[in-house]
Amino acid sequence: MSSSSSTSRNQLQVTHVQSREGVKLCDYGVPAKERTCWKITNLGRHFWNFQNSMAEGYYKNLLYSLKQKLDAKEDLSEMNNLRRRIAEVEFLLSQEQYKVAKSEKEVYDARKEIG
Repeated sequence: MSSSSSTSRNQLQVTHVQSREGVKLCDYGVPAKERTCWKITNLGRHFWNFQNSMAEGYYKNLLYSLKQKLDAKEDLSEMNNLRRRIAEVEFLLSQEQYKVAKSEKEVYDARKEIG
């Protein structure tokens, strides 16, 4: 029989896990399951928890994490759109600068012919 322990403020978390016939049991004889923490402050930490007893705030934290990822992608998409728009405006500016330079040359040549 093996046991392990961990500490946490989560009331649903198991502190000691025992193994009987391949099934992990907590101190109260309830099947326990190894889970992974998805909170930003403790991401990726493994812990034992009663089966089917997800801690309060799990989905709230999951939604927060997914929203953060979505916002980052939206920011990236917006930045790409702005970069594309900057390239278009720079191209139009270069065309206008060429037209202005061409007109100035024509004016210079016309003045030269006149006098």
